[in-house]
Amino acid sequence: MPEKQEFTPNPLFCRECVDRIVVPDVVGDDLTAIIEEKMKKAGFYYRIAYRVKEKDSMVNKLLFKDYGRIGGENEDKKMQDLVGIRIMLYFEDDMAIVRNLLDTIFVEPGIWETTENTEYEFKAMKVNGIYRLPDYLAKSIINPDLAEYVDDTFEIQLRTNSFEGWHEIEHDLRYKGSAFGEGNEALARKMNSILATLELCDDSLVKLLEDLGHNHYKMRKWDNMIRCHYRLKFNTQPLNQKIIDIFDQDKELAKLFFKASREPAITEMWKNTSVEIPELTLDQIIRIVNQLSVHDERLYAAFAEIDSEREKRNVGKRKKFEPFTKLGIYSVFNAKTLLDTSNAKEIEVFKKATSYIYSWIKSRYSETFVDMPDEISDYVGALPGYSIFITYDEKRMNFKERTTHIDSKVANRIWISTATIKKTDEGMTFTVSNEYAEPQERYRDLENILFSRPNFYGEIADNVGIIDIERLKESFKEICMDDVDDMKALIEASDRQFPVIVFVDTEGGMLEEFDVGYFSFLVGYYAHIKVIKDQETAKRFAMDYDIDSSKVGQSITVFYKNGRRETNLREEIDAFRFEVIKFEQKKYWNERGIRAYRRQLIAQIRCDNVN
Repeated sequence: MPEKQEFTPNPLFCRECVDRIVVPDVVGDDLTAIIEEKMKKAGFYYRIAYRVKEKDSMVNKLLFKDYGRIGGENEDKKMQDLVGIRIMLYFEDDMAIVRNLLDTIFVEPGIWETTENTEYEFKAMKVNGIYRLPDYLAKSIINPDLAEYVDDTFEIQLRTNSFEGWHEIEHDLRYKGSAFGEGNEALARKMNSILATLELCDDSLVKLLEDLGHNHYKMRKWDNMIRCHYRLKFNTQPLNQKIIDIFDQDKELAKLFFKASREPAITEMWKNTSVEIPELTLDQIIRIVNQLSVHDERLYAAFAEIDSEREKRNVGKRKKFEPFTKLGIYSVFNAKTLLDTSNAKEIEVFKKATSYIYSWIKSRYSETFVDMPDEISDYVGALPGYSIFITYDEKRMNFKERTTHIDSKVANRIWISTATIKKTDEGMTFTVSNEYAEPQERYRDLENILFSRPNFYGEIADNVGIIDIERLKESFKEICMDDVDDMKALIEASDRQFPVIVFVDTEGGMLEEFDVGYFSFLVGYYAHIKVIKDQETAKRFAMDYDIDSSKVGQSITVFYKNGRRETNLREEIDAFRFEVIKFEQKKYWNERGIRAYRRQLIAQIRCDNVN
């Protein structure tokens, strides 16, 4: 008997090669957008999800399938589901319709695989199709090592809501493992009976709604009859009274619309090539079905009257142009401070600070405004989407800049930066404002405000120095008894612009948990951070600000510029919860305890600055 030949795994089928595959966000964004546009126009009830195959799962599949091995069963095949779309449908009879319609979107029809069940077997219904990726998306994927083994295709999975959850369970327990294998036949049978029940539920739901629609037909409730039979996402607008009157006069005509196949009408809406996705009305489905199959002259006449009446209502509207509306302006950073002139002459400080601002402007705008001078001077420039206004008077030590530019990612948003440096009786004043303008009706999340200080502000703080009563630093200052009066003067100064945050940690440990160094790095240029570690200073601080001295040992107090004060003791800090939302990365999670409090405190400081 010949010895069994052992194969050496392909060395490329490893985590290192898989890790080098990069699927950019545009692949998921565009695939879902392409499909959803059609699904919405057709009026389906659905949900959609996108995924990139997990790294470990991909390695396991490459090894298991052994793609490309000469003489192997997958010698001429590649992995086809690097990316996938799952469409969950609410009604079982939509499965076949959607499958057929999906074949009309992409260059080639899909290659479909479905579950083959016998009369003695039940499995979660699987309907999977493989499609060729659009060329521009295929080219955007980086795959330096495994291009010969991973196809430029993607998988679409169709599921009903009833089976959606069980697909995951069955895939993991039956396909990836053998949980229902030998010795578990009785439980496997129970699993099959559950799947059979779910299949029956899908069938029963459609049958129930058809029966309900028939009841509405008998009661001449034509709106509900149409909604139950077609089971699409109609808006709330009722049938036009002209159509209702015709159905009331001819019940058999109404029956033709109840008995009509759903698929032709859905296909007609799917083929809609308009840019906008219109709301689906009951009138619209009656119009389409009449044009496709019923061909009733009374309805043709009724729709002609409906269109004529609509045309008359819209005549005046077409000639009227909507006026432009004023954009709202929203702050994302504000500072009104002094420049540090303690270590250099005022003119040197002025020239150095303005050079940082001008370098920032020139680095951003030089390719747009090619005539910008190399050295700072008066300059005015305006082009579509961009503007620069600079006044520079070195003799009087007076400088102002105002620049605007369009947002490269968010439509209808314009960014506005303003900065002034001016010699006054108070000293070398330095003001900065960063804002954006956009339509006022746009939704803004007040819990997660935009915050953005221009880079030149940090460079000036580092290399020149910014004074808000005292110099701002990206670090904290430890306070002892000798410093208490100075800190109190800072806290109570009426012209202080930025908050003072006092950390008390006489017991040890809280500052490390909070990571006060990192916190100072984040907010140090628009907040004063003080740390108290010795008990004597902590008691004095507690007495000055009426805080319980027995609990002040681990506490954080924030003094805002408007006199508002907030103190949180350790037990309150440990109880904090913070909801983290990363919109661009589409990530969301909840944090608890001291790190949650740190996030909350940073958000509050930035919100206070913006407001």
